[in-house]
Amino acid sequence: MSAHPRTSRRHRGLTAFWNTVAMLIAVVLAFPIYWMVLTTVKSNKDLISQHPTFWPSHFDFSSYSSAMEDNFGGNLLNTLVITLGSVAISLVVGLLAALAVARFDFRGRKPFIVAILVVQMVPLLTILVGLLPVLNATNLYGSVLGVIAAYLIFTIPFIIWTLRTYIVGIPAELDEAAMVDGCTKAQAFRRVVLPLLTPGLVSTGVFAWIQAWNEFVMARQILAPADNKTAMVWLTFFSSTPTHGADYGGQMAGALIIAAPVIILFTIFQSRLSTGLTAGAVKG
Repeated sequence: MSAHPRTSRRHRGLTAFWNTVAMLIAVVLAFPIYWMVLTTVKSNKDLISQHPTFWPSHFDFSSYSSAMEDNFGGNLLNTLVITLGSVAISLVVGLLAALAVARFDFRGRKPFIVAILVVQMVPLLTILVGLLPVLNATNLYGSVLGVIAAYLIFTIPFIIWTLRTYIVGIPAELDEAAMVDGCTKAQAFRRVVLPLLTPGLVSTGVFAWIQAWNEFVMARQILAPADNKTAMVWLTFFSSTPTHGADYGGQMAGALIIAAPVIILFTIFQSRLSTGLTAGAVKG
């Protein structure tokens, strides 16, 4: 009878210990974000002080205006257009390709699946070497459309590979039952398969968004001859121009604005992301 209270106390002790460890890890992981936000509201005097402070002597929001004065808004709009374009095209093409790979048995199906996996393993710089002459020959070099076309190289294979796993997890008997009830193949897909794929579409769309939004190497090389840049490329130019020099506050303000959409996406679609990741964890 006395063993039960002792076991219960030990369990509560272990729970408190691991909760404390988890809180410490969370504090360590959150500190860089806190420091970035803090830097954007500090005055220059606080930023260059030899004794760092964990709270500003007074709030100064001039870092945001400093970032906006350097065409940050236009570069952020370029990033938004490129990301939306690449994700939208990738979802449409990737969904149709994943459906074909998961539902139909055709010649070359397995090599195609292996090729998708291999493409995701190839470094972007290697792809970029052969891609730049193609973009130059098609007059897409230095344009936003060229960046969108380049991003499709890594977003489409990722979406095909991921959505294929979701579709494999949906029994084909559901399609057949819908067609027995009078639906065509297209209607069965739209009314049965597509609603079940919603968590997968959301999760793959969000991760494809993050890939395109944060990409730097391709955007830097393709938009090299153009005045317009993406927000990630803008960050490197902002910190290296003689006009701004070491403007840590402005750079951190730009970085915070760039990170905000990703944080908002995860906050809005958190439940669908967790559901989608779990639903996709099936043997394919």
